[in-house]
Amino acid sequence: MKLALAEIRRSRGRFAAIVAALVLIVFLVLVLNALADGLYYGATGAVRSGGADLYTFSADARRQFPRSSLPESDAAKIAAVPGVASVGAVGTLQGTGQCSGRCPSGVLDLAVIGYQPGQPGGPAHAVSGRMPREGEPGVAAADVTLKRKGVRIGDRVTVSGTSTPMQIVGFTSDSQYELQPTLWTTIETWRTVQGQARPELRGEQGMVQAFAVKVKAGTSKTETATAIDAALGGTSETISKGTAVLALPGVKAQKSTFNQIVYVTFIVAGIVIALFFALLTLEKRTQLAILKAIGASSRYLATGIVVQSVIVCAIGLALGIIASRLLALVLPASVPVTFRGASAVTVVIATLITGTLGAAFSFRRVTRIDPTSALGGA
Repeated sequence: MKLALAEIRRSRGRFAAIVAALVLIVFLVLVLNALADGLYYGATGAVRSGGADLYTFSADARRQFPRSSLPESDAAKIAAVPGVASVGAVGTLQGTGQCSGRCPSGVLDLAVIGYQPGQPGGPAHAVSGRMPREGEPGVAAADVTLKRKGVRIGDRVTVSGTSTPMQIVGFTSDSQYELQPTLWTTIETWRTVQGQARPELRGEQGMVQAFAVKVKAGTSKTETATAIDAALGGTSETISKGTAVLALPGVKAQKSTFNQIVYVTFIVAGIVIALFFALLTLEKRTQLAILKAIGASSRYLATGIVVQSVIVCAIGLALGIIASRLLALVLPASVPVTFRGASAVTVVIATLITGTLGAAFSFRRVTRIDPTSALGGA
């Protein structure tokens, strides 16, 4: 340990170079993770926060809300399936809207989601104000992203092409739908707004897009999903919440792409550290041979390399995390980034592992050093 620290103090320039490289790599990984998390959570919040275990779509919907259409009366059939604790209808509508009241004028991108208050399919509670009540017309709870755009409780938002304003009674968090701010309203209000915004769908009264299902504790979700589809006569496809999340447009491909980029970056980090310590070991081969000649074991010298690797990685991680947090302070709210503590912990662990593995490639060079070379031998 003392020898490893002494070498770092004497060769500050060399170790500063590898630290600088690691800072850039860690910074890049954290920013990529933050962007991936921001896109993922911004696209999937409405489904993840619905409190459901399963989602039931029509069989031909390809697991997409806008393509799905089921009779609302199917809710009773689903509720009668053994293992089902509760069921709620869900409907989505994407578009634009205008706000009236104290909020700034202008067009808002948004998604209107109808659900049944008290049933799975929508946020359980509001972070401020309240959620719509069952059967309450013309009210909605908005995602906090609309609050950042100036929308306040009491304001009214009207979807473009409709004449049914919805009064904001509360705000929810982590409930966006495909990166659009959401308005959570009753299924009846959603159906009215959808009929006005999409005249071609006015004939589908009594229809909803999907059902959110909560399964009883201790019940198999897979078996319950199969039983639901059987109860609906094969007209439906019931999938888990996780599958429904990945079925949202672009989510699976986006998640896979960012994960591969991050994995490759970690591999690069390991290679950089491996090359650094390999060159460092080659340069100080004579000194290592002398240490071996006076009794230092290969294990002792290899431990020093590991200690140096851990120190270098720790410093690089600390500076990289600080740099990423500074970036977060200056990024505009419109950039979909989410810096999560869990992601930072994963990056720390992965960097330490790849750094140690990279340094481990120098172990063989250390063990093969012949101490007689320090005395002018072979």
